[in-house]
Amino acid sequence: MSLSEAEAARLQGELGAIVAYVAQLEELDTRDVPPMVHVGLARLPFREDVVMPCLSHQDALDQAPSVDSGGFAVPTFVE
Repeated sequence: MSLSEAEAARLQGELGAIVAYVAQLEELDTRDVPPMVHVGLARLPFREDVVMPCLSHQDALDQAPSVDSGGFAVPTFVE
């Protein structure tokens, strides 16, 4: 990965801000806060299912690097 000088300077500032925020969080007194295993949400925010136009089967296959028997061809990775 290579970065320009401008990108490196920008990322250095962004990462510095993240580290400073984490350091700020470490200052909080959490002795009386019980540990949590997970966050329980009563209702997850779902979006409505909406039918939208999409690629046809053939258009999708036309963009595939490899096709086999009318579907995407992928290399075998489990023997």
